[in-house]
Amino acid sequence: MAAPRKPFDPPTPEQVAFLERAIEEHGKATYNFALRLTHNEADARDLTQEAFIRVYRAWRSFQPGTSFVSWIYRIVTNLYRDELRRRKGRYQEEIPEDNAPQQYGGERPLAVEPIEELVEAQLGETMSKALDALSPDQRQVIVLADIEEYSYQEIAEIVGCSIGTVRSRLHRARQQLRKLVEHFSAAK
Repeated sequence: MAAPRKPFDPPTPEQVAFLERAIEEHGKATYNFALRLTHNEADARDLTQEAFIRVYRAWRSFQPGTSFVSWIYRIVTNLYRDELRRRKGRYQEEIPEDNAPQQYGGERPLAVEPIEELVEAQLGETMSKALDALSPDQRQVIVLADIEEYSYQEIAEIVGCSIGTVRSRLHRARQQLRKLVEHFSAAK
């Protein structure tokens, strides 16, 4: 006869406090980052929720003195990549290659967060369309570098690659963004 299963350990007060503080301090920024990646409010909420579940489960692995934002953005990035891979076989459209522009059907979701409204107002319609047309990986490095203003080192930690790779990805993404802005400006 098998040994009875041990019920899961209840959370410690430290674990609960860590999670509550993380959500309070970084919840909105994490959601905005997820929304920038997915361009879908429901997917952004799911990514954010799953990221904080991972934070809750792995709270002891966070190294004090390091950037919590880099850690959670890395979690969101990995979850997003996993979701893209999982969905790849389900849809008829393939996930674009690194330099291929992404075409989205329908309209971009309305901004519901104040930061989104501010970014949209600052970027303008042409820039917004151009950002939407970038591949998810390209959009991610542009958002982190040019909108969120992270350093190359921080981006490398979030994305999980070298600084040189960040520089080359950012260079290609900016080139693609320039072409798309020119294209959308000419189409007006």
